[in-house]
Amino acid sequence: NVEIIHADILSLILSLTKLSFPHLNDVKAYKVVANLPYYISSPVIQKFLYGEFRPERMVLLLQKEVAQRICAKPPRMSLLAVSVQYAADPKIVAFVKRGSFWPAPKVDSAILRITPKKSVPPKKEVEEFFRVARAGFSNPRKQILGNLSTGLRVERITMEKILKDAGISFSRRAETLSVAEWASLATSCGNLSET
Repeated sequence: NVEIIHADILSLILSLTKLSFPHLNDVKAYKVVANLPYYISSPVIQKFLYGEFRPERMVLLLQKEVAQRICAKPPRMSLLAVSVQYAADPKIVAFVKRGSFWPAPKVDSAILRITPKKSVPPKKEVEEFFRVARAGFSNPRKQILGNLSTGLRVERITMEKILKDAGISFSRRAETLSVAEWASLATSCGNLSET
């Protein structure tokens, strides 16, 4: 019951649908277990979390700092943390010292368990969420009002009202906002573009 596929994981995920792999029609659930290189960890995680055929769990060995960034809470959020936590609950279950490997890498690692939420919002909502979050994090050291107003091309006074209605201070920075606050902003900005 094992099929070994020698392929580039990023290309494989793009084609990982029940249409391209008909035998997946009998699969009710699956898990992802991987040792991911730093440079592809973010795209691989996001493609699984937001793809058509989502896993029930991911257990990943990642660079320690990357795992910590994914699990961060305000005021240390990043776009990576927001994007993972919007669709899943990540948790570091153990740290692995570099000396556990041979040859030893230059960094320590962490075992990260990612449990996807039962469902993700519709595609349109996800796209709006990321549009707003990317604008907010465009200049992480700058205040959220300026980033959103410039990045979303919304008049400053309009963005002030959106932030005020959401109970978010104009002077806050993107890293201090929770996932729930980003979702609220995305809804408000989405409603704005529809009017």
